[in-house]
Amino acid sequence: MTSDFAISKRAAAIKPSATLAVSAKAAELRAAGKEVLSFAAGEPDFKPPTAVREAVAKASLEEPIHYAPVPGTPALRDAVAEELGAFHQRAFARGEVLVSCGAKHSLANLFLAALDPGDAVVVGAPYWVSYPAMVGLAGGVPVTVSTSRATGWKLTPEALEPVLGPKTRFVILNSPSNPTGAGYSKSELRALGEVVARKTPQAWIVTDDIYRNLVYDGFEATSAFVAMQGVTDRIIAIDGVSKTYAMTGHRVGFMAGPSTLISAASRIQSQTTSGAATLSQKAAVAALTDPSVSAEVDAMRTAFARRRGLILEGLAAAPGVEVEKPDGAFYVFADVSRHVAGTAKHDTDIELATWLLEEALVATVPGTPFGAPGHLRLSYATDDASIEEGCRRVAKALKSLPTA
Repeated sequence: MTSDFAISKRAAAIKPSATLAVSAKAAELRAAGKEVLSFAAGEPDFKPPTAVREAVAKASLEEPIHYAPVPGTPALRDAVAEELGAFHQRAFARGEVLVSCGAKHSLANLFLAALDPGDAVVVGAPYWVSYPAMVGLAGGVPVTVSTSRATGWKLTPEALEPVLGPKTRFVILNSPSNPTGAGYSKSELRALGEVVARKTPQAWIVTDDIYRNLVYDGFEATSAFVAMQGVTDRIIAIDGVSKTYAMTGHRVGFMAGPSTLISAASRIQSQTTSGAATLSQKAAVAALTDPSVSAEVDAMRTAFARRRGLILEGLAAAPGVEVEKPDGAFYVFADVSRHVAGTAKHDTDIELATWLLEEALVATVPGTPFGAPGHLRLSYATDDASIEEGCRRVAKALKSLPTA
């Protein structure tokens, strides 16, 4: 076949996922017989709760599995409305909920349904790698605002206000965050809401709450609907079952917003993927409604909290590495700038991550794709022994390097 096929400018502008690239390289090394330890995965290593697995098995054996309705089955949309209503302390109707193939799909539907060319979407950096790409794919303009360890990796009103303007359509908030694990308090959310309400009355808040149930040390995830006075009628909630219930492979996410948006996004979904997988939706209903599930989620959360302690302790022994304790999710965001500056051996965090994978057989994700050069994201969604051995390897490897 000829190789001169012309792809669109839209496709050419999309960069491959850094996380998937690291995972692919790690898989190559494993295939070559290397014992690679991975801190790259953005998914729990647990099985879904028992009730979820039983619901899938029962349905697959006893029921015909047909196409699901485009916006989601009535049972799941109602379960989502009830669960989100409890967290956000407001009522959601079935028509205000759209079920999609994962929270990423929910966000893509949102941007395709709501952005016109040139519309601006504000996001704090470090950010989840897909936010800017999805905004650009929909014709919007991602506007990034740098945060720092000094501000807890969170947007502040002082940093947010200057970038808000007449073209601002959305401000994205992810709490707890991927990649930093930082979470916003109620007062911090309220302060941001006040700025948005005063400066850009046309802008909406997009709150990505996918990690809200994975929090530690007494930190409580706060609903933007509860905290952000003055903009409560301009909030869109993105959520899903992947992280809380270890159901990443089921690909079920959801969006809650005004019925006009849900209807438009549903039309887009009808011409792309159609409804999320029927079996996965049955699994999600079980996750959200079966009372036995909460105990298993608590056990996963306890394990993540222990693992967070292990990885923080392990990285403390690595020279030239500084890490803030995350409030939630299952990532630490390590400052390794001393290893990629001045007289350091590696010029970028991407080079450093590649070297750690090849030299120490430890997979991490560089910070540059997250909008924060000089950092590495490490996931502690893996077993205790792998965390301890992986940190030992990282510390040993970094001790061999000069630092700036």
